[in-house]
Amino acid sequence: MKAIRFHEFGAPSVLRYEDAPKPEVKPGEVLVRVSAAGINPPDWYLREGYAELPPEWRPEVAFPAIPGSDVSGVVETVADDVQGFTPGDEVFGMIRFPSYGDSHGYAEYVSAPSSDLALKPNTIDHVHAAAIPMSGLTAWQFLIGLGHDEPNCRRLQS
Repeated sequence: MKAIRFHEFGAPSVLRYEDAPKPEVKPGEVLVRVSAAGINPPDWYLREGYAELPPEWRPEVAFPAIPGSDVSGVVETVADDVQGFTPGDEVFGMIRFPSYGDSHGYAEYVSAPSSDLALKPNTIDHVHAAAIPMSGLTAWQFLIGLGHDEPNCRRLQS
């Protein structure tokens, strides 16, 4: 398969479009043929080696690395222990966030924990579905998680 990978930390110029091994499905996972991937700040934080974090907080990253947590695509394979998904289902999700795993979305295929995926609504395309997970979580956290503690939000609710 083809993937966007990097072999060292750095600027966008370290990104390479190259051949990579197709991920294997492990227990609890689904293999997704990626139709679209979202681009988010954690992708460039990873690419830059989490330079803004204190050295003791920086996670270990095995090279070559594939960035990208937000994906939308079509289920190709389902592990034997997974329920709720079948090959051909259109799905989207935020894969392995906030941790960094060995399989991410800037690739033709991604293996993902089934718990990180949802069926894609038929009313949106893959590009829009891939743009939802992290931006949607961020909006929810600020509007719902934090918003109820703000006086102006309480006035809006009444």
